[in-house]
Amino acid sequence: MKDKDKDKTKPVASKTSLKYEGVRSKNTKDGDISYYVRYVDKSGKRVEVKVGTKASGWNEKKASLKRLELMHFTPYIEANELTISDIIPRYLEVTSLHVNARCLSEYSGEALNHINPFFGSLKIDDITESKINDYLLTLKDKKSPVTINKTLNRLKAIIDFGIKEYALPFSNPLKDIKKLKVDNARERFLKSDEVELLLKVARAHANAEIYLFVALSLSMGGRFETVRNIKLEDIDLEAEVIKLVDFKNKSKYNGFLTPTAKQALKAFTLQDKSDKSSNILFKTPARTLKRHLQDILNALFNKDLDKNDRKHRVVIHSLRHTFASHLAIKGTPIQIIQKLLNHKDIKMTMRYAHLLPTSGKEWVSSLWD
Repeated sequence: MKDKDKDKTKPVASKTSLKYEGVRSKNTKDGDISYYVRYVDKSGKRVEVKVGTKASGWNEKKASLKRLELMHFTPYIEANELTISDIIPRYLEVTSLHVNARCLSEYSGEALNHINPFFGSLKIDDITESKINDYLLTLKDKKSPVTINKTLNRLKAIIDFGIKEYALPFSNPLKDIKKLKVDNARERFLKSDEVELLLKVARAHANAEIYLFVALSLSMGGRFETVRNIKLEDIDLEAEVIKLVDFKNKSKYNGFLTPTAKQALKAFTLQDKSDKSSNILFKTPARTLKRHLQDILNALFNKDLDKNDRKHRVVIHSLRHTFASHLAIKGTPIQIIQKLLNHKDIKMTMRYAHLLPTSGKEWVSSLWD
């Protein structure tokens, strides 16, 4: 029994941290714990160095910060002195483990281009409601309420991460900040004659992908990235179904083909002989496709519109709004519209309820017949 008890108290020689990447601890003969960090230096060589011991005040978290310094991310400083610009690199590094490249690029843009220039030099406890209001005032004439709210969400996520990652003794100053009011009453959608005009002009465009994109958008109501990323393998012409990816909600759903969209798809795939080995439907770069589409929409519908009138301006997203609006006008149940738009919350779909042709009176009048 004594030998067994002795084995149970015998320290483990080496342990890799489960929480901090590249950190390892080792029990020493004198009962202390040494901390080591592993990383790849600028020359591509794998390096492991001892950074300190528990007796001298080191722990896994402190070792992880030292690792970042050695990797030239951010120098080691005391946790209470960390600024937003110190936290952002670690936040993006850890976030990259959980999101795809597209999302990471979006988060990086928000953090580095919008947040860091204003808040980067501040510590978390230096970010007051007054400073946040100053920030909102600098953006009010430059960015839409939706964009400003997204930036505030990103700042809140960075601060939440910093508090948890570095065990900072602060509360998030953004927890009680009210978001800007967003007007979701999208009044402008294309009428039937405008849809016909758009299809006619798009069909005459030199780039055949323009007409195909418009036809598919009006057939399925997908967001720009959803439609543009349709693959040939996703299309079932016989069943008139296309598998779609919702990059915003990170989910998959089905879209259905109208006769116009089906005909456009058939004609396009027959004419496109550029690369039959490719699974890509749209080969035009996203930026170019957006520019051509918006130029058409501006010429047809936005000529006499005030440049600040966002509510009535026709943009690419208006194709999705047009799709949903005409479904409502035709009496499509709101739950079906929700499914076709792939809305997670039916509150998003209820903006189209006022377009439904019936009030429900006829259903109630015959209820007890």
